[in-house]
Amino acid sequence: MANYRTVYDETTRTWHGPTVQHLFNPEASMGQIMLEVLSRSPDRCTRDDVKHAEDFMKETGSEESFVAPYLGDSKKTLAAILCSSGTSGAHKGVQVTHTACMHMTIWTRFNATPEVHFNFSALYWTTGFGSMLTPFCSGAVRLITRKPFNEEQFLEAVEKYHAKVIFLPTAYANAMMAHPRMKTADLSSIKFLALGGSHVPEELRDRIDALLAPTGGRSVNAYGSSENGTCAMDMIRKRKPGAIGPLMPNAMVRIVDDDGNRLGVGEQGEILTKAIVDFGGYYGNEEASRSAIDSDAFFRTGDIGYIDEEGFLYLIDRKKDIFKYRNYHVSPSDLEAIIMRIDGVQEVCVAGILDTQDATDVPAAVIVKRPDSRLDASQVRSIVDGQVSDFKRLRGGVYFVAELPKTQTGKVMRRKVIEMITRMNQHPDKC
Repeated sequence: MANYRTVYDETTRTWHGPTVQHLFNPEASMGQIMLEVLSRSPDRCTRDDVKHAEDFMKETGSEESFVAPYLGDSKKTLAAILCSSGTSGAHKGVQVTHTACMHMTIWTRFNATPEVHFNFSALYWTTGFGSMLTPFCSGAVRLITRKPFNEEQFLEAVEKYHAKVIFLPTAYANAMMAHPRMKTADLSSIKFLALGGSHVPEELRDRIDALLAPTGGRSVNAYGSSENGTCAMDMIRKRKPGAIGPLMPNAMVRIVDDDGNRLGVGEQGEILTKAIVDFGGYYGNEEASRSAIDSDAFFRTGDIGYIDEEGFLYLIDRKKDIFKYRNYHVSPSDLEAIIMRIDGVQEVCVAGILDTQDATDVPAAVIVKRPDSRLDASQVRSIVDGQVSDFKRLRGGVYFVAELPKTQTGKVMRRKVIEMITRMNQHPDKC
């Protein structure tokens, strides 16, 4: 799409993605739309080893009298309750309206081909639920598995079922790239390997792109939330180092400081997002629903970032994850990016832990090594300390573990990592 670009309104200090009309009537319910699509093209929605969609279209004798029920205003009528990320506490139930559901499919305007889609996300996550709606727009096939993520299952989806469009959380993608079979597996079917759910290291994208480029595939960086859907992605525009990408169609973004003042181009602050459909709130939690948005109904993501002069969004870190060492702000993702480039590192999580003697937080790194790695803590500290300012040095130590605690969607739970460090410091003999 030649005119796919982000527009900045300097008066309101708001960035807008390209304006795109809905693929379907926004006033209709999701059921009405699916029924209409199935009536026209029943062969476009199938499932392996399950009833073909055509079976549901067989005559019953009551077709002429059937009318899809009116459920109310589709912009306000609840269609689904999905899970929030849960990285900062218990999961909340995100209320999704019928119109919001159909808006999830807007990106298929730019990739509307009958390809095979695959991810490990369950239906109660936005990535899983949203990808189930894709076949009704593009005729794509959606591979479904009840199994949790594992490397062999991923390779089967690619080699046996020729998956072309795949989404993986950053941690899962990193695990795949460490798998020995990735160098010999047939990955030629992959067109887009979308990454998201947490900060995506450039080093990881470099390795993926080098692996997929010979057969025409590439990585895609995506950013969004359960509350407002995908906000930015670089599927259409070329990759820009460090950036997520331009804003998605109909998306709006503001960057604000700690006092809620709107910031301009290149200025770092909290990312606020708004879709064409307002956030529906959290089920049974009015207080959290109110605090999640500002007076203009922009959703507070809790992420720190900025937008450059070309309209590309950059993610710095989670607001709650950034900590201070003697009044200097330390971003864990900055240190993680350096550590991920060290040979032998498979995964890493950096967190601030309290130094009781100096009464300040200090950076600590928890690392999962690759199976054949002989990396030790002194090597890591030496490499990192040689590349960063004094206040970013790993004064909290370097720890090696078998695995990092993650949510069901593959996001590292930083608060659990801090608990791990505390236990290891209290019981070093059990580490």
